[in-house]
Parts: sequence; C-alpha cells; structure tokens
Amino acid sequence: MNYYEMLYIVSPKLQEAEREELIKKLNNFVVEKGGEVINENRWGMRTLAYPIKKHTSGYYVLEYIKLPPEELHSLRYFMQINEGFLRAMILKKESVPTPKKVEEKKEVEVVEEKEVKPDGDRSE
Repeated sequence: MNYYEMLYIVSPKLQEAEREELIKKLNNFVVEKGGEVINENRWGMRTLAYPIKKHTSGYYVLEYIKLPPEELHSLRYFMQINEGFLRAMILKKESVPTPKKVEEKKEVEVVEEKEVKPDGDRSE
C-alpha cells in the first residue's frame, strides 16, 4: 500500500448537503478499493487563481489516504466522471503523513521601544 496526499476542489454550485455527500462518496470509494482515509482537512471556499469550468471559486479539501497502487487509476477515473470535482492533484508520499497542528500558538516578540524626540534624535 502507498500513501498519497490528495488535494481536490469541489464545485461551488453544489449545496452543502450535496458537497458532503460527494466527499463521503469519495471516502467510501477509497475504503471499497482497500484503502483508508488517514486525515481529512477541509479548507473551505477559496477564490481560484484562474477560472476553472467558468467558476472563480471552489471548496478545497486536503486528504491523506492509504491506497493500493493498482487502484490509483480507478480513483482518478472516479474523480473525472463525477462532475462535482473541478480539479484534483494526487501526490505519492514515502511515509505516513503526520497531520500538522491546525492552531499553533504564535509568540509575539517584544522589541524594546525607544522614545523619538521631535527633532529626530532618539533617547536611550
């Protein structure tokens, strides 16, 4: 079995229930073919860099899956025949992808403030 990173864009014409059904259908297809969905990260509606099939926005989903290599062609075909998918990119990964933390705490670095005098000199 190989590990894959799959990023796909769902048509904005679909209602939320239809979109959920399409994503569920894709995940069930992966499981039926002997694979497994490791992680799913929904990015939501985003503006496209250029129009695709006359759409200027799309719903982005990033998934990490495990799938037998002989089933990759059928997965690509599944995404082509379903009109709800605008575009998809599937990349092979060498090892199990680890999901990154969605929210990382960012520490703010405090820089020492210096008072600026009206004549432009800085006081120390």
